[in-house]
Amino acid sequence: MGLLHTLTINLLLPIKRNYFQLNRIKTKDFFMYILFLHLLISLPNGIRLISTSIGNGNFAKEALLILFVYPLSITLLGISGISLLALVGLIIKAVAKRKLVYQLLWKMTVYALTYPVMLYAFFDIIGIRHSLISLVGFIIFTTMLLNIVLAYPKIRKT
Repeated sequence: MGLLHTLTINLLLPIKRNYFQLNRIKTKDFFMYILFLHLLISLPNGIRLISTSIGNGNFAKEALLILFVYPLSITLLGISGISLLALVGLIIKAVAKRKLVYQLLWKMTVYALTYPVMLYAFFDIIGIRHSLISLVGFIIFTTMLLNIVLAYPKIRKT
């Protein structure tokens, strides 16, 4: 399966049968996908930091921060953010009375973030930063997560 296959499935997410294929993705490929999304988000800022640092002549002093601390902090903040967004999935699950666990919702959250992350990275690369972009990304994320959660069966009453 691999990163490219995972990305392909995610880009075809509005198709209902792909929701269940996401659960069959290996854990190794899943974590590579998370790192890919974090790289996509942090790359424009990282390039800006490097070019600014080289322009100021301080690259040797700031290289450790730019090359190691920045990506690590972005990854840690990203994983924390994914965990908080998975709470949105818990709320949707509770309201829709679906049979899901937090671990699966966490995984679904990562996959639902594909389009918003790409949207944010695209606008960041071309230099447009506006809170409206974040709002549109959150609406896309919530819609995708809602569709994924609603694809799962309801809890049976016994």
